[in-house]
Formats: sequence, C-alpha cells, structure tokens
Amino acid sequence: MNYNWSDVIHGDRWKSSETLWIENGTEYSWKQVDELTQSIEEVIGSQDEVRVVLVRSPSKLGCFAGQLASWRADCVAVADDGDLGQSELEHVRPDLIVSVDGDRPTEVERETHAAERFPTSRLPDEIVAVNFTSGSTGSRKAVGVTRGNLQALFRCRDLEVPTSGRLVSGSFATPTYDGWWFDTWKAVAAEGAVVCMPNVNEDVFDWPELSKKYGIDRMLLPAAVLATVVESLPGCISDVPWLYSGGERFRVSTYQQARRAKLTNQFINLYGPAEATFATHKYELSDEITTGPVPIGKPLEGCKQRLVDPGDRADGCHELLIDGPLVCLGYIEHGSLSTRFSADDGEASFRTGDVVQVDNDGSLVFAGRLDSQIKVNGMRVNSAALERDVVVLPEVSDCRVVQNEKHTFAFVRVDQEQLVDFSARARIESVVKQYSNAVKVELVDHFPVKASGKIDTTALMIARFAKNEEQE
Repeated sequence: MNYNWSDVIHGDRWKSSETLWIENGTEYSWKQVDELTQSIEEVIGSQDEVRVVLVRSPSKLGCFAGQLASWRADCVAVADDGDLGQSELEHVRPDLIVSVDGDRPTEVERETHAAERFPTSRLPDEIVAVNFTSGSTGSRKAVGVTRGNLQALFRCRDLEVPTSGRLVSGSFATPTYDGWWFDTWKAVAAEGAVVCMPNVNEDVFDWPELSKKYGIDRMLLPAAVLATVVESLPGCISDVPWLYSGGERFRVSTYQQARRAKLTNQFINLYGPAEATFATHKYELSDEITTGPVPIGKPLEGCKQRLVDPGDRADGCHELLIDGPLVCLGYIEHGSLSTRFSADDGEASFRTGDVVQVDNDGSLVFAGRLDSQIKVNGMRVNSAALERDVVVLPEVSDCRVVQNEKHTFAFVRVDQEQLVDFSARARIESVVKQYSNAVKVELVDHFPVKASGKIDTTALMIARFAKNEEQE
C-alpha cells in the first residue's frame, strides 16, 4: 500500500464510485466526498494568507472533508463538530472558519486582520493538524500533528487487522480526539471504508444492523463505553471481530464479562497520549488473564520506550518516556508552536508523566501518574494506588477518586444489586480507609461518560450532591 502523503490526499482513489463513507443511513462514494472537499477547498483558496483553517460541521463527513480540503490547500486542519470552546480556539487562533452543513460549505468567517497579526510562518510547514488533549490532567492542550506522524500511523502494521476484502472501520471517535486518526484516516489511507456509528447515548441498537450490513472489521471504543456496552448490550458488538480500547484503564472484569456473554471478539488494549498522534503500545487480551490490571503492553512498530527513575518511589515503578515518529511536534499556544517534544539529541521524545511497572512478560502495566498524589485533610494520598486496590475486589467493576474544594469521594462502580449490599460496602470502605478516613465511598451502578468516551467525573460529583438534596 502506498502511504505517500500526496497519494493519500490527491490520488486516483478520489475518482472512484466505490462507497467510502456511511453516515446517518447515507452512503457516499470517494467521488462524492471529493466533490464536497473541492467546494471547501475553493472557499479556502479564495482567501489570502491562510495557515490555520477551522472547519465546523455537525456531521463527521463535513469534518473529514474539511480536513482533506485544508491539507490540499497546504493549511493546518482543525475540525470541530461542536466540541471546541473558546479556550481551544485561543490555542490555535484560526485564520479562517468554514462552516459545512450537509454537502456544501454554508458560512465563512475571517479573523479580522488575521494575516497581519498571525503570519502564516507562525507554525512549521510539517504541522498539518491538531490533537486536543482530554483535559483529564488539567486544561486541554493543543498538539501539533505532522504529516510524518500521520504517515507513520498509516504504515503501522501493529494496528492492522486481517480482512477478507477492504478494511471497514466502525467510527465512534469525534474529530477533536486522537482516536479519529485511527477510526477514519488510517482506514481511508488503506483504501478502506468508514461507517459512522451512532453515539451510545443516541441509538446503540443500530450497531448490529450496521455491523452486519457493511461487515465492520474493527471498532475503537473508550474503556468506559466498552464496559457499559459489554454489561448492558453485548449483542451490539458481537459481530465486530476486532475491538480496540483506550483512553482509560481496561478492566479485567470487562473482559471476563464479555466472555461470560459469549462474545468471541479479539480485544486489544491500547495506550498512548494525544501527544503521540494516537497510540504507542498495545496488548492483546487472552483468556489466560484472570486477575490484576490489564497491561498496556509493548511498543508499536516504530515506537521506542524509555523507563526512567521517577524519584522517591520504592515500588518498582518507572516513568515512561516515548520516542519515535509517532511523537508529535509540540504544543500550540496563542497560534504558535510554544513547546517542542524532543530529547537532548533532538529526536522526537515525550515525557508522559505516567508511571508503569514491567510484568514477567516484559509488558508494561500502568500504575498511575506522577501527579496522582492528592491532599486529603492535609495528608498525601496516592489516588491511583487507592483505585488499583479497590478494583481488585471481586464485587467492583471500576473506581474513580474525585476531589473538589471540600470533599474527596471514591466513586465505586458495582452491580445494581450490590448498591444495597452492606457487606460489599464494608469491604470497599475498609480498603479506602487504609489510605484515608476522610475519603468517602459512593457506590454507583454506572459511570457517565463525555462525548470523548472518558468518564465524566464532574457529572459524578453533580449527581452525588443532587442525591443529597433529594434525601434532605
């Protein structure tokens, strides 16, 4: 397969009448997507001195075509399906905002005097797109993705799956998150097809029909979403042979529940920060894994890892550094590249801040973050270790420690019948009290998730205090 950048975005494939994109029940050929792309590119080309283009669209197709049009116009593509706020726009400071509705651009907004205030040279030529971090470790950051990063992802054989024909990818990710590159562009670069899956909160019952009709080969689902689907509606994913998970810790309990539900899918646990394009490590689960945390695995093709002493820890842990062509260029702030990710020798390198251990197989096991220490009533508590020790209890599916100005809660996900099981609560509380008597235990039967698929800890806290008000 030719993954040359010019061939991917300009090649003859865009003349094909074969189906490329399926969204909301409508099929679009390569040629139809190309026609939409050309109309957006004409808008971009009609403006002077444009470097960063923000494409707004309620449809994934509009965002995809906007990215392609921006690349053909030698611009940085920023796609927004409604997820980006003013703080994210301040990071990238787009020169041009193009709104796309249906099969055509409908509105164009030019930043006043943008060319004078923000010269096109403000970002290096190799940057073609932006990843936004989830903000789980602070405010969301904008990451400069290069064409070399994306080509390395396209070529990565460790992220390929065996198919009997064209690769068909079920797309769940939103365009502002790094999973988008895997869901859509890696499949398109391989001349495959993309099926946009309805959100879990919308109509997950459409998934089986889409899977059977189009023969979906793989899907990427955040761990929290996958856990919910496996628990409540396992049949919705039974026809997808390869299921990838990432973004948060994959639980052994999810895998065991999937096997009890007679799911035969191959489950892959992925790890990688947004600063590394999409992923850097993978681990294929097997029935041999029955207890303990699921490893994040070993480096993908082309990725390198370095394990460094994290300082005052004495538990066999290391901080993880990642090197290689998937590491992005750096952070973008106020419209310019502010921080480069590189080692002393100038090679691409990123210090993740994640702490890992090495298992007997040489695979890495995520053990928390360097900044997982929180203060509770003036005492330091390792929230990652607390969560890890609670999750090994047989009745527990997941645990999240959440803190605000006044309170610290351990939200523990259990089966509904165990919400009123006093013995289960007692076992959980005894583990939590080993860390702090001031951490309160709150049992829940599900975790709300954000559009990105990550657990919405803010919603957990709101629901907790709303319940208090009802009880009063």
